[in-house]
Amino acid sequence: MHAVRNSSLCTKDCLCLFVCPTGATDTETGQIDASKCLDGCRACVDACPSHAISLAPDDYPPPREKATEVVQALHALAASKAAQERIANAIAETSDNPVERQFARAIAHSSRLSTEDLLREAGYMLPQSVNVRAFLQSLLNGTVADDFPKDAVERLLSTLKPTKSTMREDKNMTTGKTLDNLMEAFAGESQANRKYLAYAEKAEKEGHLNAAKLFRAASDAETTHALKHFEVAGKVAATADNLKDAVAGETHEYKDMYPDFIKVAEEEGNKAAVRSFTYAMKAEEVHAGLYQEALDAMDATDEVFYYRCPVCGNIEKFVPEKCSICGVPGTKFIKY
Repeated sequence: MHAVRNSSLCTKDCLCLFVCPTGATDTETGQIDASKCLDGCRACVDACPSHAISLAPDDYPPPREKATEVVQALHALAASKAAQERIANAIAETSDNPVERQFARAIAHSSRLSTEDLLREAGYMLPQSVNVRAFLQSLLNGTVADDFPKDAVERLLSTLKPTKSTMREDKNMTTGKTLDNLMEAFAGESQANRKYLAYAEKAEKEGHLNAAKLFRAASDAETTHALKHFEVAGKVAATADNLKDAVAGETHEYKDMYPDFIKVAEEEGNKAAVRSFTYAMKAEEVHAGLYQEALDAMDATDEVFYYRCPVCGNIEKFVPEKCSICGVPGTKFIKY
């Protein structure tokens, strides 16, 4: 993220010049130097009294994929609106009634805006997107009128360089060493987060509060790293897809993974591991059911609260008298 200034809103209060820690706001062009801007700093954004400064992403995410039927419907609606615009323009040019001409121009303008919105939603939201570049290239490759400005299209293609996001969209990051490294880093940072939390709890019990604070700060830092690696790897999808993935993951754990783990632990006589695995297995089955419920009720607007058992990880939609898995009193459950 970097800060951008809307010069038309700027009232020259210049507070941004004083609060910026890197001098990125002090430029001859009136725009903010993105190369100096600190990611997510917000100092200038919060200080600007005219709201002329805002944060913009360095790299826009690729558009959300839409079903073929949805795209076809959007295209059909866009074509209909374009036809309405042509009819309205014809009326505006031929009518002798000034009121009728004015109304027709308004209808034409409204239809144009609707057409643009529909096409953007159909996959042309970002100028650098794959769809836009493919469309421009098709204009160069196809048969056009002699006076068609091909040079302008070529300049557009050279100007609208693919962003990192659109390149990820092309490659889909389904393979490659970088993807493997991102997922390995995600796993490592995730484990470090949990490990440092365990260390923090131990330090608190032993009275080493400074060490505990450090462990918790480091734990949060590792979470930041893990989330960014996971995002860059393209693993965060739409909520419906994320819920489906969660159902599949929890189902695998309680049906396949933990039963095997329990069997081995029993064979080796490790009762503590058997209990830990069993609690987790039963809780994961509950989680899978809750994720499926959330997926089925995606359009529901009623607020739902969840209550987590601090011992076994069981989750309920109400406060039970005691945990159905480990027996902990319901008063110990944590509300979400």
